[in-house]
Parts: sequence; structure tokens; C-alpha cells
Amino acid sequence: MARIREFLIEEKTRHGKLRYLFHRRPDGKRMTIKGYPNESGFESQYQLLCNGLDLEIEIEKGARKRQQNFEPPQTLSELCLYHEHHLNLLANRKEMSHDTIKHYKRFTSRFSKEFGKVDLLSIRPHDLTQLLTQWSSTENAWNNGLRSLKHLFKFAEAHWGIVPNPAVGLEKKHVSSTGFEAWTHSDITQYFQTHKTGTMANLAMKLLIHVAPRRSDLVRLGPDCIVEIDGQKFVRFTPQKTKRKSGIPVTIPLREDLESAINLTSIGAQTFLTTQHGKPFSANGFGNRMEKWRKEAGIIKSLGCHGVRKTVGIIMAENDASPYEIMATLGHASPKVTEIYTRGANRRRLSTQGASKLVMSFEDKKDD
Repeated sequence: MARIREFLIEEKTRHGKLRYLFHRRPDGKRMTIKGYPNESGFESQYQLLCNGLDLEIEIEKGARKRQQNFEPPQTLSELCLYHEHHLNLLANRKEMSHDTIKHYKRFTSRFSKEFGKVDLLSIRPHDLTQLLTQWSSTENAWNNGLRSLKHLFKFAEAHWGIVPNPAVGLEKKHVSSTGFEAWTHSDITQYFQTHKTGTMANLAMKLLIHVAPRRSDLVRLGPDCIVEIDGQKFVRFTPQKTKRKSGIPVTIPLREDLESAINLTSIGAQTFLTTQHGKPFSANGFGNRMEKWRKEAGIIKSLGCHGVRKTVGIIMAENDASPYEIMATLGHASPKVTEIYTRGANRRRLSTQGASKLVMSFEDKKDD
């Protein structure tokens, strides 16, 4: 056996053939390189090993062994792989929505791809702050990324006791936004002037007005959601967003004009709203279709499905609906969200009352 290069050993097998082993002194593993020195394939493989491929292979072997024995992860890529398996289990048990899981996987996959070899215990809060700043163009993007990181490292802490948790002290960015733009009465009137009863576009808007579902629930509404209670028809469904938290269904009376629209529209067997091919919409697919219908009606403003839901909440609040009435109609799991509508309505009411009490008046004096 002879060392013919810094990391290369030449030895003769018991059959008298020469073979070449890569070995990084002093503790590196010996790895066989196929072929012979000065051959292009041999030299290419040798150079890759010299540049650290041998270390990566050893790390990968160690990671696979730890995973087989269900031992704590040591690198970020290992943790992300464990986390992905955990998310799949949550999906199978229906403990987390597929949309949330998809978002977490998208972010952690990118995280792992760029920084997977990093030792977990070397990650500090400022590293995550810099990462979120680099990847986030808006406050909402920052907050969404932070949710993914918090879930990832909380999983590491809960399942493996990996501390300190570098994400635990990071705070959400304040989002200075009024949220989705609400549809006005004139917007909705203009929409219905184009999309008449009997069209899918008309039925979609009436479902949004009279049932006020989120888009993810709207595309799932169908004939099975119509139930009869004590001789009265209702639309009943359990919102996807609160299904795991409360599981409380939304039950709303079926209005005559909505029932008429359903009867006069060619609906699907499973869902009211269907694509041109007769299949249920995906949430994103319906959002694109709604945008098309809005533009066909000549409405230039960027209004979406959630804007109609917001309009319903505003109108209810302005007509003195209680927070719990709005909460039941919109399917909120907490009255905190509902307070957005009631607080806004109360402020408008108070400002109107206050303006009527402004008794001071000023008159311009006419020139003599």
C-alpha cells in the first residue's frame, strides 16, 4: 500500500489488481475510486472528493443511520426531513389543513435546500431574522415565513429537546393594512347587470352574499349542504379554517332568491359551482374565474371573493347585528375577528352623531 498523492492510496488486491482509495488524513473514511489515475472520470471524481464530497457522503450516511434509528437530527436538512414526515402525519390525521401544510413545506424546503448542511445548534435568532428579511418583500410574507420557522423549531424542541429554539423570540411584523377591499352596492349591482340568473357567475355571487363563505368553503358547497330543520331549509357546512379548532358548523337560512338561482343553474352533482368541464373548482382556480367574471362586468377595481364576505360583515354591523350574530354568520371561531366589523360600524355611528352636535358655525362676511 502506498500513498501516491495527498489523499490517494494505491494498493494491490489479493487478486493482484491495483485499486485506488481516497483517504483524508487522519480520520477520514477510505473510499474506492473506480478507474485509474490520469483518466478523465477518475480525476473528476478525485477532485470532487478533494473539494469535500467525501465529507458530504459521510454526513449523509450518518443522517440515514440516525433516521433509521429515529435519533435526534444534527443538521437542518435532517430536521426538515423529519418535519416533512410529521406534516404528512398531521395531514393523514386531518389535524392541519392541506393549504397550511403546503405553505410550510414550500418554505422549509427552500430553507433546507440553501442551508441544509448547517448544524442545528449553530443557528441563532439573528440568522433567521436576516433570512426572513432577505426572502420577504412584504410584512405579510415575513409573517408567513416566520410561522413556518416557528413550527419547524417548535417541532424540534418538542420531539427532540433541541434547545435553544432560535425562532421562539422572533416577533411578527405589524401589518398596516385595512385588509381586503369590500364590494360596494354599486359594484354588486353592476356585476349582476352583466351576469344574469341562470349563469354560474350569478350563482357564485349569490352564494357569496347569502352564505358568506371563505373561498376554500365556497368551492365545496353543494346540494348535500342544503338541510331541512323544522320545515325550513338551511345551508349548512363546517368551515375548513375552524374545522380542527371548534368544528362548529355554519347554518344559514336558504334565501328564496338563492334557492331560485340554484334551481335555474346547471350545477354539479357534488358542488354548486363547476368548471367548464363539469368538475369542482380548486380554491385558486375559482379565484381566477371570479377575476374573469368581475372584468367581464367592467369592474376595474381589484375585488375578490373575500371582499364580498367583508361587505356582508360591514352591512350586518351597520344594521346593529350583535358580534355573536356576525360571528355565527361568518363562521368565526373567536369574537376578536368579528370586532373588526362592529368596531368600524360603531366608529361611523359615533362620528355621525358627533357631527350633528357640532353647533359652531362660521359665516363669511360680504365685502361692503
